[in-house]
Amino acid sequence: MQRRRNGLEFSSVPLLIVVLFGFLAFVVQRLAGRGGLQELERRALWILWFALVAWGGVTGVLSATGLYVSEGFLSHSPGYWLPFVPVVITLILVTSSASLREGLRKLVDRTPPHWFCAIHAVRILAVGSLFKAALGQFPREFAWYVGIPDLLFGLSAVPVTLLVSRRNPESRTLVAWHLAGAMVILVPVLGLMHRFMHDPLFSVLLTLPMVFAPTLVVPLLVMLNLLVAWRLTEHVWRRPQSL
Repeated sequence: MQRRRNGLEFSSVPLLIVVLFGFLAFVVQRLAGRGGLQELERRALWILWFALVAWGGVTGVLSATGLYVSEGFLSHSPGYWLPFVPVVITLILVTSSASLREGLRKLVDRTPPHWFCAIHAVRILAVGSLFKAALGQFPREFAWYVGIPDLLFGLSAVPVTLLVSRRNPESRTLVAWHLAGAMVILVPVLGLMHRFMHDPLFSVLLTLPMVFAPTLVVPLLVMLNLLVAWRLTEHVWRRPQSL
C-alpha cells in the first residue's frame, strides 16, 4: 500500500478513502436525485456516511498523537477490536433506524449491481503491502494471510464486474461472491490476529497513513460485501421488507 520516493513516504490508503467515500456519496446522491429515496431515508444514509467519515477523523487524530503505538494501548490487544469500531457504529445506526434499513435496501436494489462489484477492484492495491513485506517494512504474515487473499479477490472483481454488467447472474452466485470477499478478510483476521499482534512490525498498521486501512477502509469494504449479500439474500428468501 505504500512506496517511498525521494525520501518521502507515500501511500495509496488516502486515495482509497477518497474513492470509497466518493463512490458512496455518488450512489446515494444519484438515487436521491432520481426520487428513489424518501426524505428520512436520504437523511439516514447521509448520517451513516458522515458518522463513518467522523470516525475516520477520530482514528487519524488518535494515530497522529501516538496513542495507538503506545505500550498501554497495545497491551489491550487492539487488533481484536479496533477494526470493528466502524462496524459497531454502522450496526447501531442500522438497528435503530428503519429509514436507514430501507434506504440501504433501495441503495442496493436501484444501483447497477456491477458497480458494487467494481468497487472491490481497489483491493488490488493490497499488492503494495506484499511489496513492503518483501522489503521487511510490513508484517510478513499479515501480508501473506490477509494481503494475498485480498489481492486475489480484488483481481476477481474485474471479470465478475464484466460478467455482471453483461448479464444478470443468479442472486445466489453474487451472494457467494460477496460473502467470499468478506471471508477472505474475516477468517485470517479473526483466526490469526494473535500471531499478527506479536509481529514486531504490527505497530506499522497503526501509524499514519496506514492506520486508515485496518480501521476504516478494510471494514468498509467488508461491510459493502455484507450489505449486498444481505439484500440479495432477502430477495432469494423472499422475506418481507421489514426486519
